[in-house]
Amino acid sequence: MKETDKKIGFLINPVAGLGGRAGMKGSDDAARCRKALLAGYEKSAFCRAEECLKELKGLSMDGWRIYAPEGCMGADVLFKVGIPCEPLENSRIGSLDEETSREDTLYFARRLCGMGMDLILFCGGDGTARDICEAAGSNVPVLGVPAGVKMYSACFATTPCKAGEILKRFIQGKETSFSHREVMDLDENSLDELAVSPTLYGFLTVPDDKVRLQRAKEAGTSEEEEAEVLAAEIRAEMKEDTLYILGPGSTTYRVKQMLHGTGTVRGVDLAKNGRILRADADERTILSFLDREQKAEIIVTCIGGNGFLFGRGNQQISPLVLKKVGKSHIRLAVTREKLSGLGTRPMLVDTGDLETDRYLAGYYKIRLNAKEEIIYRVQAGADALLS
Repeated sequence: MKETDKKIGFLINPVAGLGGRAGMKGSDDAARCRKALLAGYEKSAFCRAEECLKELKGLSMDGWRIYAPEGCMGADVLFKVGIPCEPLENSRIGSLDEETSREDTLYFARRLCGMGMDLILFCGGDGTARDICEAAGSNVPVLGVPAGVKMYSACFATTPCKAGEILKRFIQGKETSFSHREVMDLDENSLDELAVSPTLYGFLTVPDDKVRLQRAKEAGTSEEEEAEVLAAEIRAEMKEDTLYILGPGSTTYRVKQMLHGTGTVRGVDLAKNGRILRADADERTILSFLDREQKAEIIVTCIGGNGFLFGRGNQQISPLVLKKVGKSHIRLAVTREKLSGLGTRPMLVDTGDLETDRYLAGYYKIRLNAKEEIIYRVQAGADALLS
């Protein structure tokens, strides 16, 4: 190794995304994460990181060094994929079963910054991005591998493999310009308040790849009346004796408000015959209902700005759930304002299973109001070329 070698730092938040299928809406609460693990839900960040790093297979790393915390916060997955790295020792962190905290993320991020990294690749969600922003500011280029639950920030690639493509291009010298991208997050204690919007926490310096980076979530503006009309249309068309899986979001919440019972703003709720049967359902609850229901439909909206339909904040509607319900029984509740914010870009899916993502791709009808309906394209995030 040479003194002139360039340096890449890599770290993982091992519990990022754990709260998704468990219906927790985030993974910042350590006690709730422990509860999810005891219930049998598995950590997914390791697999998301592996998916990203596989893009580097066969690439010459001559002139580059990769540094990562030993154990579950980085080095383990690099060694598994076959990428050499220099582990950073820390006695507190060990195997995949070890519990980590944001203090560990801050410690290693600051340590990597102090070592003069040319780029830090991190795998996590919005909470992890906030920690990286606190540790690195905008002084060190970074890139986020999407592995959290919500991921409203613009420092993430659209999928793990797209993050790998950006990193590969960076190593090859094809990514040479950078831009400041928003770090946004929601307070997990206020997730079921309709008026709460993501807070801007700062900016990170990210390779300026508009094709492979996701956009930040846009705050809702003047769509309230339109959303009310759309929700009323959807409610009027809901069929008897059909289980409805209602995704998170302000538009779908308005549908929930028209039913008997109390629904959630950012949870996945189950309804039938005009009544909320289960609020804040996790993946297992949804699957258990599907096992005893003959007819089911999914009603979801996309995230304003970045256009994600599945895989951001609604991981309870998992690949298993989606395949059980079927593509033809998915209804999109999307306002004209959200569509205009996408321009001509497709809506995206990133469920963590590429086969499911490609199964969901295609053209969907979207009812805008009683008289107007359009056809809109949905694409697997891994296949999307955005502009």
